[in-house]
Amino acid sequence: MPVAYVRELKKLQDEAPATEWKDIQATLATAPHLMDQVTDIAETPIASASIGQVHIAKLRKTGEKVVIKVQHPQARPLLTDDFRSLLIMAWIVTLLEPEYAFFEILMREWATEARKELEFLTEATNLRSAGLSIQQMMRTFGKNGVLFTNHSDAHPKGVPFQVEIPRPYLELCTQNVLVMTFSEGVRMDCFDKIDEWKIPKLAMMDAMGQAFANLMYTSFEEDDGSISSIFSGDPHVGNQLIRPGTGISDEGFTIVLLDWGLAKRLSEQKRLAFCQIAYAAATFDFGLMLDGFTAVGLKMKRENVAEDMEGIRFLLRDMAPRKEARQRIKAKMKTDRDRMKSKDKKEKVPMESKAYPGEFFFFVRTNELLHGLGSQLAVDMSFLDVIRPYAERGLQQSSLYGDFTEKTVPSYDIKDKTLNGLVEEFLRELDEKKKIAGAQVCILDSNGNMLANVVEGHLGGLKSSLPMRSDALVLGYSCTKAVAATLAHVMVEQGYLSYDDLVCNLWPEFCPQNIPEGLAEKLDLTEEELSERWMWKRSITLRHILTHTSGFWSALPKRMTIKRMSSCESCCEAFEYNSDMPDETLLPNRQPGEKSEYHFMSFGWLVAGTLCSAYALKNNGQKPAFEELYEVILVPKLSTDTLFSGFRPCGGGEGFCMALTEADLQMTRIMQLQREAEAMGETKTSSDGNWNGASEIQKSFRGSEFLLDPRVWNCGDALHANVPAAGGRFSATGLAYFYRDLGTGKVLSPKTLESVSTVATIENTANDLQGLTAMTTDTDQVEGVMLGLGYQLIKFDNDTEPSAFGHAGVGGSIGFYHQASGISVGIMLNKADGEKDTAKSIIRVVSQYLKW
Repeated sequence: MPVAYVRELKKLQDEAPATEWKDIQATLATAPHLMDQVTDIAETPIASASIGQVHIAKLRKTGEKVVIKVQHPQARPLLTDDFRSLLIMAWIVTLLEPEYAFFEILMREWATEARKELEFLTEATNLRSAGLSIQQMMRTFGKNGVLFTNHSDAHPKGVPFQVEIPRPYLELCTQNVLVMTFSEGVRMDCFDKIDEWKIPKLAMMDAMGQAFANLMYTSFEEDDGSISSIFSGDPHVGNQLIRPGTGISDEGFTIVLLDWGLAKRLSEQKRLAFCQIAYAAATFDFGLMLDGFTAVGLKMKRENVAEDMEGIRFLLRDMAPRKEARQRIKAKMKTDRDRMKSKDKKEKVPMESKAYPGEFFFFVRTNELLHGLGSQLAVDMSFLDVIRPYAERGLQQSSLYGDFTEKTVPSYDIKDKTLNGLVEEFLRELDEKKKIAGAQVCILDSNGNMLANVVEGHLGGLKSSLPMRSDALVLGYSCTKAVAATLAHVMVEQGYLSYDDLVCNLWPEFCPQNIPEGLAEKLDLTEEELSERWMWKRSITLRHILTHTSGFWSALPKRMTIKRMSSCESCCEAFEYNSDMPDETLLPNRQPGEKSEYHFMSFGWLVAGTLCSAYALKNNGQKPAFEELYEVILVPKLSTDTLFSGFRPCGGGEGFCMALTEADLQMTRIMQLQREAEAMGETKTSSDGNWNGASEIQKSFRGSEFLLDPRVWNCGDALHANVPAAGGRFSATGLAYFYRDLGTGKVLSPKTLESVSTVATIENTANDLQGLTAMTTDTDQVEGVMLGLGYQLIKFDNDTEPSAFGHAGVGGSIGFYHQASGISVGIMLNKADGEKDTAKSIIRVVSQYLKW
């Protein structure tokens, strides 16, 4: 807004025309006992705003200074007419432009809450609640009676401050009269006084940010014992005072938060949603942001998490002086307008308009008003750094991230106390050195006796205050591939298919016999290139897939989203030819069988598509979902020990405690910051610059960079995702029992087991994504990972040939069966970016004790 407009309109905050004293007296006379309790009411108000004006007075009994807020006689009819007009305008806009139906929702939200400003008894209750919230803030974040601003170069220890909310005298209040304690201070734009008092403006804004973050994100206990939350929906500069000193000393300052007529109370679900959104923005957690959208009620028409993260982080952007702030806003508006031009009309509003949550209006309004104050104070401040601790505290108050008490932690009869003690001591050392977040280790002999079962650390992420449990489900990443491979072997044994069957014969949609006309142009290939790669695809067999030699190692579905990744069937369909989307056709990048390259994601979808098609072909029926196939074919062969100890290869985990994945990867953070800087006109780095030096694996995720962040697997959709190459959730106990079932002949015949656990190829392209399986100290060993049919093969120091088979995943989780000793091992780690050798070091403790 032009400065002249701002200067004139801000008079409505506390310089509006006052009501004559005789009319004020008439209103005061309607308040029972008020005139008996107060005296010395000043006829001239100290402030007058659009709804009421404020007079100083004293309590008769104590002489305490109070203020009386009196409603203007014409405020109610005038505002009621305004609200009615506003809603009619919003209805007309919605009628003419249905895509903007959210406008009517926002105006109804505004009218509903703003009407409450006319109810001074409601404001009195709000004042009491806000005061209780600040008391909770002091108990949680305060020290020795004061709070502290964040550290800065000028104030390395922070500046002490207190937050004051006027206390209402509920017995003296009526619908039109509000009596409360008097608070000393000046407006926060009285810069002469603030400079005279030498109060740092950065500290002022920091304190304001902390106060409003506490109010918005954390909950507190009301006088009646109920749990509540409340924040002001009108934090303009006229509603905030400041004075030097605190109630403890002359150091620091006190901020006063006035006017609680327009306040918002959130349900527990909506409060949690705003916590998720704010914390996600501060930590670049894309999955958590989507959970927040779902919880608050935002229904997106499309999933574009990078653009959505940019929007939320812009709302909670760094504060800056007025000139710089304006430049950023104008640049962001231009970026958004340019993007809008390339979108269809239906895409211009990214969310479902009629499902827009009204609470989001006040979330946006409050944060924008705080940014306006930051610009007035001319401060450079990371707003997200200030609010993050309060959003995190708010999340930890929720049962969603709280203690898991529905199920007792299992106890086990440990048969080898010495081994158990060695593992326990070693995990404790790893925890002390911060090498792990949480860890589970389970070791079984061939009879199912529990030789060791140890846990250490915590459940990870927002559950880091909770200890790891032996029955907690941990994301297994590529440990899941072994289950998909095992299902394939069982189906081969049962005659559904053979390892050398052509996939296109089992799964006709995978690659039709004839090359579609015009496809070369759609894929930007020559006819010769297309013909060659089409024939490669038609020559792929199950054996190629299980040995990672199909040529599809880095293939991902186009338009990959978290929701799409969560559906095995949707991702399988991406490998089919679709005449409606020929430009999304996926083709191998080399001849099948030529080279083993780790199929980090495509392995599971290729296996699933092939097996489901083979099952349908043999039964002349409809193709089953992959999870249904798993339940029909493999589940009957697994022991109850496996199935009920924490074994969910198709994702999910109802009834189990779910561990969260931890990671501190910089790549997605850097790329998102570059995107945001470009949107605000602060850099001219090309989009290609994001990918300089990126690996081929990273480049394969281009357009879906958020999937490189392991924390994506913590969001609601991904927790229940069926991703047969990477999405299984296991406890170490469940995984160890699975390998006991497999190794002891319960699942596969000895002949098949011997065949599939023999070296078929060596893969050496993507060790970072498949976990570490090199367990020897021999530096001259063959580079790469030895593979059987779907299993990784493992050698130990005393081996000349691999003596174990299993599968490892990102971060070090691993399960395997040691064939010579008949021992099964499960290790689950929830630190995805942990050191490669962590799991290896744990296994070496075991292998040295067992003399492998």
